[in-house]
Amino acid sequence: MDSQAVFEALYSVCEENVTFFSGGTKGTQGDAGQRLVEVMKRIQDHARSLEPVISGFAAVYHHFDFDPHIPANGYRSLVKVVRCCLLHIIHKGRYITANRRSIFFRVAHNAGEMEAYCNALCQLRALLYLAQRMLHDNSHGNLFFQDESGLSESFIREYASMHKGCFYGRCLGFQTIAIGLVAFGENYKRHQSGIGVAASSFFTSGKYAIDPELRGAEYERITQNLDVHFWKAFWNITETEVLSVNRALSVPPVHFDLPLAANHRASVTIAPPSAHVGTAPVQMRLISYELREGQDSETLLSLSRSEGGAISLSLGLKTKRHPSSPCLLIHFHGGGFVAQTSKSHEPYLKSWSQVLGVPILSVDYSLAPEAPFPRALEECFYAY
Repeated sequence: MDSQAVFEALYSVCEENVTFFSGGTKGTQGDAGQRLVEVMKRIQDHARSLEPVISGFAAVYHHFDFDPHIPANGYRSLVKVVRCCLLHIIHKGRYITANRRSIFFRVAHNAGEMEAYCNALCQLRALLYLAQRMLHDNSHGNLFFQDESGLSESFIREYASMHKGCFYGRCLGFQTIAIGLVAFGENYKRHQSGIGVAASSFFTSGKYAIDPELRGAEYERITQNLDVHFWKAFWNITETEVLSVNRALSVPPVHFDLPLAANHRASVTIAPPSAHVGTAPVQMRLISYELREGQDSETLLSLSRSEGGAISLSLGLKTKRHPSSPCLLIHFHGGGFVAQTSKSHEPYLKSWSQVLGVPILSVDYSLAPEAPFPRALEECFYAY
């Protein structure tokens, strides 16, 4: 993309709207019109400072690519984000130009939109300043400092002082997740049960849906001040009893011999997980759309673990036993070894089991920070 053409288009659309709303044209006066003029001028000022910086990065960022076939690095990403912001401002400016004479045109609303992206552009300019310092202080082609004494602390201090809420208001793509997160954060620790937090979050989410600036400020507060336990609680909110059922197993930690695929007369001994917390049962969940032979056997029932209610491997009213499945799908849920369990993923796992016609065994690996890496990885291997 030609950066010069982008900046020229930005200057043009801003200047055209500044001229229109600064004139005496009917309907262009008032505080909202003046806000629009001022923000357009600020955007032009930021753009004039950004243009030579963007050109400078575009001339050298290829030196920092992973390799010639993968044109990607942090400098490229930052420049692309700035260009996306500029393109959105141009698009919004052209919308204003096309609709500003309409009786339905809301000057205040469009001024608020432009102010939000102007604030984002201001913070991106600050990030580019930090990136320039890294580019200057690092040796040629290196993304990281060789000597970080004092410099890392300085960078963190400057980054922490930045206003990041502007990126989480109107400019954020995942609005539904952001609204849910800030509403959940407001009610976090006020209620003991997941149901209480979920219900309160639902009722308080409206104000964050209609006020992007409030949403951005709250998002920034949450992401900077809350600990890992908050994030675990948020991502586990789908595990409330109204959303899932219990089909849980606890497999004892015992050594066993596994025949080799290449030579069935030879075998290898598989040891149970032992990292950090010693040997302990591995938690799993069996999901099957149909009740199959062996799924209600005494052996399997003896491995059942309670999750607060009665446990049964029979699925609802289905009592007909189908033949054993020739296949088994092994599933490791998301959560980065930090959050969630197989319970969070039950809705789509049930659908998979029905569509594929096979049972699914989902591994409830232990979670950090209580069980640090590589405990979860050991449990996944043992379960497999």
